[in-house]
Amino acid sequence: MEETHIFFIRHGESVDDVSHGHAGPPDSPLTAHGAIQSSQLAAHLAERAASLAPIPHMLCSDFQQARMTAEAIRDAYPSPAAGSTSTVKPEIAILQLGELREKRFGERSAEVSDSAAAAQPGGGAYTEGESFKEVDARAKRFLDAVLLPLLEELLTSGTPQCVFIIAHGVIHSHVWLEFIRLLRALRPRTTSAPGAMCLESVPLDEFLGNAAYHEIVLKTPTLSSEDSSSSQSGGAGSIDQALSTAQVHFSAINYADHLSGLKKTGGGIGNAKYDKKQRKIDSFFSKSSA
Repeated sequence: MEETHIFFIRHGESVDDVSHGHAGPPDSPLTAHGAIQSSQLAAHLAERAASLAPIPHMLCSDFQQARMTAEAIRDAYPSPAAGSTSTVKPEIAILQLGELREKRFGERSAEVSDSAAAAQPGGGAYTEGESFKEVDARAKRFLDAVLLPLLEELLTSGTPQCVFIIAHGVIHSHVWLEFIRLLRALRPRTTSAPGAMCLESVPLDEFLGNAAYHEIVLKTPTLSSEDSSSSQSGGAGSIDQALSTAQVHFSAINYADHLSGLKKTGGGIGNAKYDKKQRKIDSFFSKSSA
């Protein structure tokens, strides 16, 4: 069986997260604390690289906080690639997508909390904002035009694969909901291991915390070269067939153990905009003087 890991990752804490307590206006840099969160997330994923894929596929919102988080993950990914004898660091491309942008809340932005934003049904747009129906339409476009075609290719590749989707709280809620609905409609097998989560019990409204992730593993039979060639020929229903014959395992929901014990620096420093020129306090001291 070959495994394809899909990570739904929320960016680290942004300046807007702490200044308004919600997810918009959405294009905002990471805070100093958010940069540390992203760094610890990146280190955690790098440690797992050997069991994932040599070169992950990275799909990312083109807003700052998501892009900065994606870059941290890319830069931390190990070199050489897992299982390879090469000493050349693999080139990992980050595909930035407008479909993965956070919801535009408009004039009522500051009044909307993360949880309320995720839970609110369809409804109309706020003044100069975006309706939840419009966000849902973007999520469906992302699935139909980007994620599903990519998965069709990966699931028939015959090799281990990995996809990192780095975006925001509200848009992730919509993408997650639509993807789980698709899986439920296709009814693939779910892992029967003790304690494993079945497809029908997967939460649809779990709102991702900063630098946390959901993880799904799709296991597919190793194909012969003839079967692989036939599968890759495409055609209507190819991805549906690939997903329906896969074994699905929900490895993590809102996973954030990599942030355990992390405390925000006081005095407003942790909430400040991240500055790459800043140095950690221990960098001012040599090892010999420690």
